Amino acid sequence: MLQVVTADEIRELDRKANEDYGMPSATLMENAGWAVYKVIRRVLGGSVRGKKIAVVCGMGNNGGDGFVVARLLRIQGANVFPFLVGDPTKIKGDAKVYYDLLTKMMPLPAFQEENHGESGLFQVIVDALLGTGISGAPRPEYAEAIRWINLCAAEKNCKIISVDIPSGMDATTGEVPGGKSEGAVRADHTVTFAFPKWGLYLPPGDEYVGELHLADIGMDWNLLSTSPKAVLSEAQTFDFLQKRRQESNKGDYGHVYIIGGSAGMSGAPAMAARAAQRSGAGLVTVLAPACVQLLIGAKLDEQMTIALPDEDDAVSEASFDKIVEATQRATVLCLGPGMTTKPGVVALVQRIIVEIDKPLILDADALNALAQNPEIALRRKENPFTPLILTPHPGEAARLLGTDTATIQSNRRQSVLQLAQKYRAIVVLKGRFTLIADPEGNLRINPTGNPGMATGGSGDTLTGILGGLFAQYEVKRSQADDDNHSGSALDWITLGVWIHGRAGDIAANNLGEASLVAGDITAYLPEAMGELSTN
Repeated sequence: MLQVVTADEIRELDRKANEDYGMPSATLMENAGWAVYKVIRRVLGGSVRGKKIAVVCGMGNNGGDGFVVARLLRIQGANVFPFLVGDPTKIKGDAKVYYDLLTKMMPLPAFQEENHGESGLFQVIVDALLGTGISGAPRPEYAEAIRWINLCAAEKNCKIISVDIPSGMDATTGEVPGGKSEGAVRADHTVTFAFPKWGLYLPPGDEYVGELHLADIGMDWNLLSTSPKAVLSEAQTFDFLQKRRQESNKGDYGHVYIIGGSAGMSGAPAMAARAAQRSGAGLVTVLAPACVQLLIGAKLDEQMTIALPDEDDAVSEASFDKIVEATQRATVLCLGPGMTTKPGVVALVQRIIVEIDKPLILDADALNALAQNPEIALRRKENPFTPLILTPHPGEAARLLGTDTATIQSNRRQSVLQLAQKYRAIVVLKGRFTLIADPEGNLRINPTGNPGMATGGSGDTLTGILGGLFAQYEVKRSQADDDNHSGSALDWITLGVWIHGRAGDIAANNLGEASLVAGDITAYLPEAMGELSTN
């Protein structure tokens, strides 16, 4: 598992590497410089010889990495132009060692605004100004250098490569205290060391990162970190997946029930149902108000439908007894796609949450019904085998926490943890780098997905995928013995988010982001799931 760390955590890991394991900090700095050099070489097509490259260095350890990069570029035949921002007499420690070494090889002039006259000839600018230790807005001389770097990228089409994090960004929160327009370097590539930092995945910092490269700099960092709370989801982390047994039947893979639909919104539960089946569920049934049940049934082939008593073109509390009867054999219930928030719907959703002891996945209008009376989540029976799973987008999350969307987006990490604790639920906070949290404070960050997935029905598709996978988890869990690793509920929900995003990425690569629709995500689920190795 790849841990995601705060600025304080990475400083503590650096200290432990040096003091507890005897790893020389100068060696880590040298290795960091080599890692950046390798990315520069890749960006330039395999060779730096004869290429004009600027390296803009600060006075701290980030600048020390830059001194190493400049030296390596010089040795490899690049036409390198290093610049220093700040007072050279204040450079200390390992950075001073590499500063002295570089200045014996070539001049290191102070950065000045007139350097902009050379910018049209630079093919790459290395941002080695400020690292993870910064808090608050950059000092004026650094802010000037940041503006110049961004101007070069905008006007001269040179590539910007940031060392560890884009300068000016808070490594923990992703904040850009100097102002969003030019307060941080807008990198094309960021080479981060040891572990990725939280700020690289949180807005607005995630807009400044470009392509992220994780560099090994010579230490087994996992020796220094135990039981990480925050983990980046990667394909290889889903090692709990297993091949299907030859002697299998549909009952071995769970039965997903999807409750949703209303007049004018028959597509949402149908999309969820198709995604649930394509994700591997053995059986899928849609429970929908009678006014749209036939229409939903016409959209489906492999999935079943059941008509519920309707009221005002939607389900109502009068449907409850039939839902209880119909879902006796349900493995998991998905609640919300296309339901509306009419009073009868709200009453039904709240009653289901409290009284039906099945795993529940809530999306869309079911979340809005819960937000009208958050206390009902606490009236739900506490049962680790029948978790409540919430899948809000930022607006729905704001309603669940009684705040606004801007507050959620500016505090995504804290918001998802607060939601998980308040509702005693696994929470999927959707968005770029979707966050998944459980009530114990465990966090997952999802790296898959793209802007083309911002389209109607994408959330319904995710609900179906989560339902289909969670149904399989529930069957595995109920059948598992002590020697059979079946993963946790959090693992399987994280897997569903990853697959949803990966299918969207494959669809975007084939169709383009602008043309992508929710059905394309379902269509590419087999390819996304096929990328995961099975035992």
